[in-house]
Amino acid sequence: MSTSLTRQADLADQRSLRHWSVAGGAMLCMIAASVPLSGVSFFHPYWFQVLRGTPQATVLLYFTLMMFSIVGSMILIGGALLPKVGPKPLMITGSVIVAVALTIFANAQSPAMLYVAGVVLGLGYGISYQLVPIVWVNNWFVARKGLVVGLVTGGTGIGGMIWSFMVPTLGGQPGPDNTSFRVGYYVMAVVVVGLTIPATLFLAVDKPSDVGLRPFGAPTVEEAVAAAAPRATLPGFTFHQAMRSPWLWLIFGVSMLLGIVHAAAQIMAPYLTNRVTAPVDAGGLGQTLGYYSVLMMLWTLGLIILKPTLGVLNDKLGVLWAMLITLGMQAAFFVFLPSFGAFGTVVPLIAMFFMSAGMSNGTVQPPLITAQAMGPREFGKIWSVTGTAYTLGMAVGAPIWGLFYDAATRSYSRGFYLAPVALAVIVAGAVIDMNGGRRQQLALAQREADAAPADARP
Repeated sequence: MSTSLTRQADLADQRSLRHWSVAGGAMLCMIAASVPLSGVSFFHPYWFQVLRGTPQATVLLYFTLMMFSIVGSMILIGGALLPKVGPKPLMITGSVIVAVALTIFANAQSPAMLYVAGVVLGLGYGISYQLVPIVWVNNWFVARKGLVVGLVTGGTGIGGMIWSFMVPTLGGQPGPDNTSFRVGYYVMAVVVVGLTIPATLFLAVDKPSDVGLRPFGAPTVEEAVAAAAPRATLPGFTFHQAMRSPWLWLIFGVSMLLGIVHAAAQIMAPYLTNRVTAPVDAGGLGQTLGYYSVLMMLWTLGLIILKPTLGVLNDKLGVLWAMLITLGMQAAFFVFLPSFGAFGTVVPLIAMFFMSAGMSNGTVQPPLITAQAMGPREFGKIWSVTGTAYTLGMAVGAPIWGLFYDAATRSYSRGFYLAPVALAVIVAGAVIDMNGGRRQQLALAQREADAAPADARP
C-alpha cells in the first residue's frame, strides 16, 4: 500500500513539473505579446514629432484599427480555427504575421502606413496571443488558476520593461528628423519570433490528455466517484447558452470599459515625456530623458511583480477584494497625474507602481471573471467572445484619450479625473456579473438534472 502511495506521489510531482513547463511556455509567448499591449506606445513620442502637425487623435487611430483588427481576427478567424487546427499552429502563424507588421511599422512614412501596419499586427495578434495562452492555462490548471494567469500574463510586463529601456536607448530624443527609433521595430520583430516559436514547439502542450495527464488540481476519476459527483459534461454554460445570457454581455461591457480606461497607457509616454523633460518653470521636473526611461521601466517592472500578486489576491481574497485593492491604487494614481512632476523625483517613481497595480487587471481579471460567471464547460469558445472586449475598449479608448488633450496645459486632466469613476463602475459590474452568472449556472444544471433519465441521475 505504501509503495502504491509513493508511486502516486512521484507521478504527481512529475505532473506538476509538466504543468509548470506549459505555463512557462505560455509566459514566454506573453513576453512577445507585450508588443501591442505596451511596446508600441513607447514609440508614440517619436511619431508625434515625425508627424508634427497631425492631431494626436489622428496618429492614435492606428492603435484603434489595430485593436479592431485583433477583435475581428480573434472572433472570425481564431475562434473558428481553434478547434480545427489547434492552438499551436495559430500561435506560430500569428507570431510571424506580427513580425511582418513590425517591419511595416519600421518603414512607415505616413499615418496611412501606420494604419496598414496596425491592421496587420492586429490580425496576427488576434489569432494567437490574445487567444491561445489563456486557453492553455485553462486547459492545464484547475487549482491555482489565479496565480498562473497572473504569472503568465506578467510576461507582458517583462516585455514592456525591455521596450521601455530599448526604445529610448535606440531612438534617443524625439524629433522631426529622428529616424533611429525605427530600428526598435526590427528588434521587436526578432524577439517576437525568437521567443514564440521555441516556446510553442518545445514547452507548450495543448491539453494534458495529449500526454496522458489531467489538469493541475483536477480530481481523479476515483475521487469524483467517491464524491458521488460524476458528470457527463463539465459545469457551466454552453456557448449558445452563454450568448443568450445577459451575464456574458455584462462581462463584455465591464471588460470593454476597463479597456477604455487602460487606453490611457497610449498617451502616458508623450504625457510623461512632456511633464518630466520640460523646463522647471513649465511645470516639469527638468530631468533628462533617462529619468523618463526609469519611470517607464518601473511601470513595467510593477506589472511583472503585480500581475502574479493580483493572481494570489484572487486566489486568497477573491475577485472583489483583488479588484478593490488594485483598481483603488490606480484610481489614486489618476488623481495624482495632473500634478505629476510637482512632488520631486521619488514620489513619481512610487506612483508608477500604483499605475501598474491597476493595469495588471487588464489581462488577469477578464478571464477569471469569465470563468467564474460562465463556468469551464466551453470556456475556450466563450473566451473568444469576452476576450475581445478589453481589446475593443483599448481600441475605442485610444482616440478618446487623444481628444482629452489640452494643448495649453499639455495635459489630459479631464480624462484623469473621470477615470476613477469608471473604475468604480467596473468593480460593481464585475461583482454583479459573477454572482448572477453563478446563479444562472446552478439553474441550468438543475434543469439538466431534472431532464435526465432517472437511472442517469447521481
